[in-house]
Amino acid sequence: MNKKDLKLLEIMAQNCRIPHTTIGQALNTSKDSVTYRLKNLEKNELLKQYVLFIDARRLGFTRYHILLKFSSNIKDKDAIYQKIKTHKFVMWINSFIGRFDMQIIVDAVDGFHLNQIREELFELCNNEVKEYIILTHLSDLEFTQLNPVLDLETNFEKKHDHSFSNILTTKRFPVGKNFEKYTPNITEIEILKLLADNPRASLIDISRKLKIDRQTVKSRITHLIKNKIILNFGGIPNLQKMNFVTYYLLVRLEQDTPLETMKKPFQKLRNIFYAGQMVGDYDMILYLNARNPKELNESIESFKSEIAEHIMHYDLLVQDQVHYWRQYTNGIYEYLKNKK
Repeated sequence: MNKKDLKLLEIMAQNCRIPHTTIGQALNTSKDSVTYRLKNLEKNELLKQYVLFIDARRLGFTRYHILLKFSSNIKDKDAIYQKIKTHKFVMWINSFIGRFDMQIIVDAVDGFHLNQIREELFELCNNEVKEYIILTHLSDLEFTQLNPVLDLETNFEKKHDHSFSNILTTKRFPVGKNFEKYTPNITEIEILKLLADNPRASLIDISRKLKIDRQTVKSRITHLIKNKIILNFGGIPNLQKMNFVTYYLLVRLEQDTPLETMKKPFQKLRNIFYAGQMVGDYDMILYLNARNPKELNESIESFKSEIAEHIMHYDLLVQDQVHYWRQYTNGIYEYLKNKK
């Protein structure tokens, strides 16, 4: 990749709906060149996928991280991943190297629903789960698609067009502890489904599929953004192809560690993709990008220097592969639609 490719990834990571004409102006190149470069990045899997990011809490759901260790009887883990993908409330699957073999993130209505999902997932794992823990998501401390390699400060025009870049585009989009529940109407429920299927879907395509006018589609998406249901339309860069390894830092903190203290490391630590505040065996989970052991050690030491006196212990896991990612799941869609 050259610098224009990196800048293109940077813009797409902030908002994958930005028009190619606008990107071309920012990169001082033609619209056709942007289209060609984008297809090339997709073909070479440097741009992995496009994701609609939502705050599921506002729709009545709590997010849970389930970390699993398999028994030694499982020989074909890929078959297990394929089975778990079919569960309608699963929004993320990744495999690990370390204490746990896999992480599954699900959205559930309440504790009873979570237990039902857990039992169904264990069955999909052929009941070969040797050990597991469940972390309850409270809030995000950091969430970004940009690491230092892609944070190039590229300027581009932000408009209230089909990208909604004037009200949405941002480098960071964490969600805080406080939120208000929102009840979407049936049109918004269907729009979210189509955007989850294809975050780059045009307003015209959405209007045709839902048999409503384009302006209604635009106003409903604007409303969902302003009510913080839609957080971002993200193009996901494939950092593995750029020689990065993703590490998970699971941190147990002293009771009543202040939230501001938990946020402090992220004011200067820039290679964090995600950090969440949790309830369970761990109080924080961090996704950390590094190209070599030296970078990893420097990042961990930087993190510890800001919060060391509150850390009781931590575990380090290596991400093997992300197998599935969809924020607005079919389960959420069906639940909301059935309520209507």
